[in-house]
Amino acid sequence: MILYPARVEWQAGDTILSWDGFLESVIEVFGLPGDRYVTELDANYMDFKFYTEQDRMLFLTGWSARTLPEQR
Repeated sequence: MILYPARVEWQAGDTILSWDGFLESVIEVFGLPGDRYVTELDANYMDFKFYTEQDRMLFLTGWSARTLPEQR
């Protein structure tokens, strides 16, 4: 299965509250992980891996201030 990745780097000044808001907005559009995407965590970033290129592009467009396209 091909996954379409997007990466969100942890940023200086991030708080639990700011991440809660960010993730709530992702869930409002894409639902919980598993149906349209999966996630992976690292000490420096969070990867979102989408099942369709369209969902990845929507994510990159809607959350562009926080996201970086991950190299495949």
